Amino acid sequence: MNIIKLAFAQLSGKPLQSLLSIALFALGLSVVSALLHFERQTQFQFHNNLAGIDLVVGAKGSPLQLILSSVLHADNPTGNIPLHEAERISRNPMVKATIPIALGDNYLGYRIVGTTLDYAALYDAELQTGDWYKHSMEVVMGAVAAQRTGQKTSDVFTGVHGFMEHGHSHDDHPYTVSGVLKPTGTIIDRLILTPLESVWEVHEHNHDECEDPHCEHHHEHGHNGEKGEMAIILEKVEKQEDLSARELNLYNQHMGELSIATNSEQEITSLLVFYNTPMAAVMLPRMINDNTSMQAASPAMELNRLMGLLGFGMDVIRGLAWIITLFSGINIMILLWSSLSREVHELALLRSLGTSRAKAFMLLLTEGTMLATCGWIVSLIITRITGTVLAANSDWLALSAMQTILPEEMLMLIYAILVGIAAALLPAIKAYRTDIHYLLQKL
Repeated sequence: MNIIKLAFAQLSGKPLQSLLSIALFALGLSVVSALLHFERQTQFQFHNNLAGIDLVVGAKGSPLQLILSSVLHADNPTGNIPLHEAERISRNPMVKATIPIALGDNYLGYRIVGTTLDYAALYDAELQTGDWYKHSMEVVMGAVAAQRTGQKTSDVFTGVHGFMEHGHSHDDHPYTVSGVLKPTGTIIDRLILTPLESVWEVHEHNHDECEDPHCEHHHEHGHNGEKGEMAIILEKVEKQEDLSARELNLYNQHMGELSIATNSEQEITSLLVFYNTPMAAVMLPRMINDNTSMQAASPAMELNRLMGLLGFGMDVIRGLAWIITLFSGINIMILLWSSLSREVHELALLRSLGTSRAKAFMLLLTEGTMLATCGWIVSLIITRITGTVLAANSDWLALSAMQTILPEEMLMLIYAILVGIAAALLPAIKAYRTDIHYLLQKL
């Protein structure tokens, strides 16, 4: 305890130099700590927002842009696709389920998403107040969207065309808030959900319906028969069994012709697809990309590619942070070395009062350790303050997550202590080897 008190007194005797060493060390560690939290938050958001989506089908363009716009809602869509082509994909035997997405408007920067209630179920969303929408031009607000816009149940607002907060307002088509969702920590918190019909109504997308009330039933009946045959055919293909001529013809039709002629003009932005069989992951994307006017992109693959691109940049920043930390450790060594040169006579007096070589050695090591530990503590404070400010102004950073101490940060404490010891080692060895009799003769 005496060594710790003495080391603290030594460091507080030169406050400017000590604070500079702590600040430099804290700067490097805080950058590393911030990057750790950023990576953790990014991976958490990506994993939660994927929600088991196997494939996204949309207009031709950049696959990454399609994923960012339809899954993360962080980019502009690549365009629209005909609803009838999307429905054809939905009826493919390799597809278990689909969820349509229609974009185009926003309210105060929060996107209005035309979709089915299956989209809310995808993220286990529950109502906090109100009811689910039942009619066109009704909306359910995500938790963050409702909080930031001040909207509550029964309120009325109008959307703005596009994804910018300011623009052409659809004043003739007001929305009514039917409910507000509980926070989920996913992308749905920042969205405004409405039926597909709302988007078509606002953008005046009229479509022709079949005049014969039995035509849809007949079509579905015929399709269900083919769907059962296709299930048998796909099972044979998976087992590598021979197909008859009719089975081969039916297989080629379904595998190569995914669009049908229709007079419908309804469009959607994208289609979220869930596989019915592992074989779909290999066959379905290629079929859509090669045989239709649409494109298919895998969210997992595209987001992994995005993380690879971000990872390179973060590796560079992390490398610079470690360099700063290294130089701050050298700065601690220089501080202790210069202090020892100036205070060598004080050390001699301590030695004359009975302080052993070992205690003089430990005194310098303790000073280095204290400087590095203080730098680690200051880095945590900087990271938490910065994280709190960013979380308060960001829709995707979780405040609770930014205030959590990560296991990697505890490893950084061990690293800080080792750097402090290494920085103090040379001055401590010099103090250990100092000739006490020679110094006392010079006093």
